[in-house]
Amino acid sequence: MKGNLLGILFTVLSGVLIFLIVVAYGRSDRVAPEFRFSSVDLVYNSETKDNDLIVGVNAYDAKDGDLSGRIVVEKVVLNHEKETAVVYYAVADYSGNVTKQSRVFPADIADIDNNGDSSDMIEDELYPELPSEDIYSGEEFQTGDGQQSDSTDQPQTVGADGTVQGQQEGNTTGN
Repeated sequence: MKGNLLGILFTVLSGVLIFLIVVAYGRSDRVAPEFRFSSVDLVYNSETKDNDLIVGVNAYDAKDGDLSGRIVVEKVVLNHEKETAVVYYAVADYSGNVTKQSRVFPADIADIDNNGDSSDMIEDELYPELPSEDIYSGEEFQTGDGQQSDSTDQPQTVGADGTVQGQQEGNTTGN
Protein backbone atom coordinates (compact mmCIF):
# COMPACT_ATOMS: atom_id res chain seq x y z
CA MET A 1 0.00 0.00 0.00
CA LYS A 2 2.80 2.39 0.94
CA GLY A 3 4.56 1.65 -2.38
CA ASN A 4 1.42 2.44 -4.39
CA LEU A 5 1.04 5.84 -2.69
CA LEU A 6 4.65 6.76 -3.46
CA GLY A 7 4.19 5.72 -7.09
CA ILE A 8 1.06 7.84 -7.44
CA LEU A 9 2.78 10.81 -5.73
CA PHE A 10 5.80 10.65 -8.07
CA THR A 11 3.53 10.32 -11.11
CA VAL A 12 1.55 13.42 -10.11
CA LEU A 13 4.75 15.39 -9.39
CA SER A 14 6.19 14.37 -12.77
CA GLY A 15 3.02 15.57 -14.50
CA VAL A 16 3.18 18.93 -12.67
CA LEU A 17 6.85 19.32 -13.60
CA ILE A 18 6.14 18.58 -17.28
CA PHE A 19 3.32 21.15 -17.22
CA LEU A 20 5.62 23.82 -15.72
CA ILE A 21 8.32 23.13 -18.33
CA VAL A 22 5.81 23.48 -21.19
CA VAL A 23 4.49 26.76 -19.75
CA ALA A 24 8.01 28.17 -19.27
CA TYR A 25 9.02 27.16 -22.81
CA GLY A 26 5.88 28.76 -24.23
CA ARG A 27 6.66 32.06 -22.51
CA SER A 28 10.33 32.15 -23.54
CA ASP A 29 11.58 34.64 -26.13
CA ARG A 30 12.51 32.68 -29.26
CA VAL A 31 12.14 35.53 -31.76
CA ALA A 32 15.38 37.05 -33.02
CA PRO A 33 15.78 40.85 -33.18
CA GLU A 34 15.62 42.70 -36.50
CA PHE A 35 17.93 45.26 -38.10
CA ARG A 36 16.83 48.56 -39.57
CA PHE A 37 19.21 50.38 -41.86
CA SER A 38 19.13 54.10 -42.65
CA SER A 39 20.78 55.56 -45.70
CA VAL A 40 24.22 57.06 -45.02
CA ASP A 41 26.84 58.56 -47.30
CA LEU A 42 29.92 56.62 -46.27
CA VAL A 43 32.91 55.50 -48.30
CA TYR A 44 34.96 52.79 -46.58
CA ASN A 45 38.64 53.79 -46.45
CA SER A 46 41.73 53.39 -44.27
CA GLU A 47 40.35 55.79 -41.63
CA THR A 48 36.94 54.11 -41.22
CA LYS A 49 36.33 52.74 -37.71
CA ASP A 50 33.66 50.32 -36.48
CA ASN A 51 31.74 53.20 -34.87
CA ASP A 52 31.49 54.86 -38.31
CA LEU A 53 30.03 51.66 -39.77
CA ILE A 54 27.33 51.42 -37.08
CA VAL A 55 25.95 54.89 -37.81
CA GLY A 56 22.48 54.49 -39.31
CA VAL A 57 22.05 50.92 -38.08
CA ASN A 58 19.42 50.11 -35.46
CA ALA A 59 18.24 46.84 -33.95
CA TYR A 60 14.88 46.17 -32.32
CA ASP A 61 13.33 43.21 -30.56
CA ALA A 62 9.65 42.67 -29.78
CA LYS A 63 10.37 41.80 -26.15
CA ASP A 64 13.59 43.70 -25.35
CA GLY A 65 12.97 46.87 -27.38
CA ASP A 66 15.89 48.91 -28.76
CA LEU A 67 19.09 46.85 -29.00
CA SER A 68 21.13 49.34 -31.05
CA GLY A 69 23.80 49.55 -28.34
CA ARG A 70 24.46 45.81 -28.66
CA ILE A 71 25.28 45.84 -32.40
CA VAL A 72 28.78 44.65 -33.31
CA VAL A 73 30.69 44.65 -36.59
CA GLU A 74 31.79 41.05 -37.13
CA LYS A 75 34.00 41.59 -40.16
CA VAL A 76 34.58 43.64 -43.28
CA VAL A 77 35.28 41.96 -46.60
CA LEU A 78 36.80 44.05 -49.38
CA ASN A 79 35.97 43.38 -53.03
CA HIS A 80 38.85 44.92 -55.00
CA GLU A 81 37.21 44.36 -58.40
CA LYS A 82 33.92 46.10 -57.56
CA GLU A 83 35.59 48.57 -55.13
CA THR A 84 33.13 47.76 -52.36
CA ALA A 85 33.28 46.73 -48.72
CA VAL A 86 30.76 44.26 -47.33
CA VAL A 87 30.20 44.90 -43.61
CA TYR A 88 28.78 42.06 -41.50
CA TYR A 89 26.78 43.03 -38.41
CA ALA A 90 25.44 40.93 -35.53
CA VAL A 91 23.17 41.62 -32.57
CA ALA A 92 21.84 39.42 -29.78
CA ASP A 93 18.84 40.04 -27.57
CA TYR A 94 18.83 39.34 -23.83
CA SER A 95 17.50 35.82 -24.42
CA GLY A 96 20.44 34.94 -26.68
CA ASN A 97 18.65 35.12 -30.03
CA VAL A 98 21.12 36.32 -32.67
CA THR A 99 20.55 38.10 -35.98
CA LYS A 100 23.24 38.72 -38.59
CA GLN A 101 23.00 41.06 -41.58
CA SER A 102 25.39 42.55 -44.10
CA ARG A 103 25.56 45.88 -45.87
CA VAL A 104 27.60 47.03 -48.87
CA PHE A 105 29.50 50.32 -48.94
CA PRO A 106 31.63 51.83 -51.70
CA ALA A 107 35.32 51.49 -50.85
CA ASP A 108 38.36 53.60 -51.64
CA ILE A 109 40.62 50.67 -52.53
CA ALA A 110 43.56 52.88 -53.52
CA ASP A 111 43.55 54.55 -50.09
CA ILE A 112 43.32 51.20 -48.32
CA ASP A 113 46.17 49.75 -50.42
CA ASN A 114 48.37 52.78 -49.74
CA ASN A 115 47.58 53.32 -46.04
CA GLY A 116 46.34 49.91 -44.92
CA ASP A 117 42.97 48.94 -43.57
CA SER A 118 42.19 50.34 -40.11
CA SER A 119 40.95 46.92 -38.96
CA ASP A 120 44.27 45.36 -40.05
CA MET A 121 46.18 47.81 -37.87
CA ILE A 122 44.08 46.90 -34.84
CA GLU A 123 44.58 43.18 -35.43
CA ASP A 124 48.35 43.67 -35.72
CA GLU A 125 48.41 45.29 -32.28
CA LEU A 126 46.42 42.43 -30.77
CA TYR A 127 48.43 39.67 -32.42
CA PRO A 128 52.06 40.71 -32.73
CA GLU A 129 54.30 38.57 -34.90
CA LEU A 130 56.21 36.05 -32.84
CA PRO A 131 59.73 34.96 -33.79
CA SER A 132 59.69 31.95 -36.07
CA GLU A 133 62.90 30.46 -34.66
CA ASP A 134 62.75 27.85 -31.92
CA ILE A 135 63.06 29.15 -28.38
CA TYR A 136 64.84 25.94 -27.35
CA SER A 137 67.78 25.53 -29.66
CA GLY A 138 69.82 22.91 -27.78
CA GLU A 139 72.89 25.15 -27.69
CA GLU A 140 75.19 25.87 -24.78
CA PHE A 141 74.16 28.50 -22.26
CA GLN A 142 75.51 30.24 -19.19
CA THR A 143 74.12 29.02 -15.85
CA GLY A 144 73.37 31.36 -12.96
CA ASP A 145 76.65 30.45 -11.22
CA GLY A 146 78.72 31.43 -14.28
CA GLN A 147 79.50 27.88 -15.41
CA GLN A 148 79.20 26.83 -19.04
CA SER A 149 76.56 24.15 -19.57
CA ASP A 150 75.07 22.23 -22.45
CA SER A 151 71.29 22.07 -22.69
CA THR A 152 71.55 18.30 -23.10
CA ASP A 153 73.16 17.91 -19.62
CA GLN A 154 71.38 16.24 -16.74
CA PRO A 155 68.38 18.03 -15.23
CA GLN A 156 69.07 20.79 -12.75
CA THR A 157 67.08 22.01 -9.78
CA VAL A 158 66.74 25.59 -8.62
CA GLY A 159 66.84 25.96 -4.84
CA ALA A 160 64.71 28.34 -2.77
CA ASP A 161 67.63 30.79 -2.61
CA GLY A 162 67.93 30.85 -6.42
CA THR A 163 71.06 28.69 -6.73
CA VAL A 164 71.21 26.02 -9.41
CA GLN A 165 71.96 22.51 -8.22
CA GLY A 166 72.78 19.86 -10.81
CA GLN A 167 72.18 16.15 -10.42
CA GLN A 168 75.15 13.90 -11.10
CA GLU A 169 74.82 10.39 -12.50
CA GLY A 170 74.88 7.80 -9.76
CA ASN A 171 73.78 10.26 -7.06
CA THR A 172 70.65 9.29 -5.22
CA THR A 173 68.76 11.09 -2.56
CA GLY A 174 68.21 9.56 0.86
CA ASN A 175 70.46 7.12 2.68
